[in-house]
Amino acid sequence: MSWYTAFFGLVLAGLSFWQYWRWTHRRMLELAAKVPGPPALPILGNALIFMVNPGELLDKIAMLCDVYGDYFKFWLGPDLNICVKNPADIRTLLTSNKVNHKGPLYDLMVPFIGPGILTGGPTWRNHRKIATPAYNKKAVEHFSMIFNDEAQQLAQVLVNKDPKMEFDIYKDVVKFTTQSVNQTLMGLSKEESQNIYRMDEMVSKTRALYDLLFAKMTRWWLQIPLIYWLIGEKKKQDYNIKLINDFAGDIVKKRRKALGTSIPDDESLGIVDRYILSGELTEQEIIWDTFTLFTTSQEAAAKVASGVLTFLSHLPDWQERVYNEIIEVLGPHDPVSSEQLKQLQYLDMVYKETLRCLSIAALIQRTVEEEITINEGKFTLPGGTSLVIPIHHLHRDPRYWEDPWTVKPERFLPENVKKRDPNAFVPFSLGPMDCLGRVYATALVKTIIVWVLRYVRLQPVGTMDDLNKLHVAISVSIAGGYNVRVQRRNGRINGMA
Repeated sequence: MSWYTAFFGLVLAGLSFWQYWRWTHRRMLELAAKVPGPPALPILGNALIFMVNPGELLDKIAMLCDVYGDYFKFWLGPDLNICVKNPADIRTLLTSNKVNHKGPLYDLMVPFIGPGILTGGPTWRNHRKIATPAYNKKAVEHFSMIFNDEAQQLAQVLVNKDPKMEFDIYKDVVKFTTQSVNQTLMGLSKEESQNIYRMDEMVSKTRALYDLLFAKMTRWWLQIPLIYWLIGEKKKQDYNIKLINDFAGDIVKKRRKALGTSIPDDESLGIVDRYILSGELTEQEIIWDTFTLFTTSQEAAAKVASGVLTFLSHLPDWQERVYNEIIEVLGPHDPVSSEQLKQLQYLDMVYKETLRCLSIAALIQRTVEEEITINEGKFTLPGGTSLVIPIHHLHRDPRYWEDPWTVKPERFLPENVKKRDPNAFVPFSLGPMDCLGRVYATALVKTIIVWVLRYVRLQPVGTMDDLNKLHVAISVSIAGGYNVRVQRRNGRINGMA
């Protein structure tokens, strides 16, 4: 057989498969034709549009939103994605039982964290049900003393900083959110928490891990195994998988040993204990979910807390409002409960504005399992479609947020909230797959802010414009870091001059 004949045969086979695919997906193609979007190439679809670095991805999505509006489609290979930015439809879709599975991009996380609670595999509902009691209000109130202890230790570290020194406060904050998570959700003692195998390495490598995952999600060629292996990314993946298993495996090992001696009261049980005692998960499943809930708790909380502190450093009037409210409501010394935190209205406004500006998830993707109609009947999303919700762009939409690129906590004054569509602010997503740790994270972050402001006054580094230079790798963060200076407040606090 000549090379010409072989080539012709391959072309013919490719065309035949293409026609077969179009026939079997004719309903999808019919409905997709009614949704606007950029022209797509054969096979690749619109993948070339997203061949950008992480900092430019948000700009690409923003460009498509500007051109096509609240509804548009794009193809990643044969995967049809429909992006929806209308707040009312976002609520409808995320709370629908027709859209309660994660999208195909989450499958790329499976080698790292398995088909579990975050990736939306077949067992996610059961895994979430077992873990949920460790995140409820009663459990969080029980954890508040640990939050206070760790937050106060963080404040004591910061008060000893050279007031002239510029530093990235995230690097300090994450050490204490890690300890808080270890002693609550992970169920470890303070001593155990400080001696987890490869913990420091795990914490320091988290951003690189997220970058690796996000690159594979957004660069189609990295999903070709040969290319992934040739450029060394597979080696990085294997390293990170080993690191995750070593780290989380040691936590599980420690808890199994402790549970062999005594079982804590129900309100004291962390997620690892609950998974072990349920008897419903394999050892590998427990390790996967242990790491998943560890990193989505300590890393996300550290980013949000650091964002609040950085924004306050640039907003001296708001910093004083929050500080004065803390002193008036809570006093300068006493531990704070999660219930007391609800009285801090100014802090809550800054916290929400931080969540608006620095989304925990820039984009979320869901799979549409059955046809569902949106936009007052104008569009029908076909089964098998990947739904994309651009949370970052919704939170920056000038129709709902005046001057959206400026940090303005007053957006969340009650009179301003009433004027805005409530579905335009969805920092923790919605529906059955919303953020499991919203109550936990809110209490931890606010406790950190209370103790830090009791001890130090935050001062800015750079300008407010620097805060709009963003890095995205799953979540959104300030590209140049959370840079501040701190100055000890006057007076004595808890015996410190």
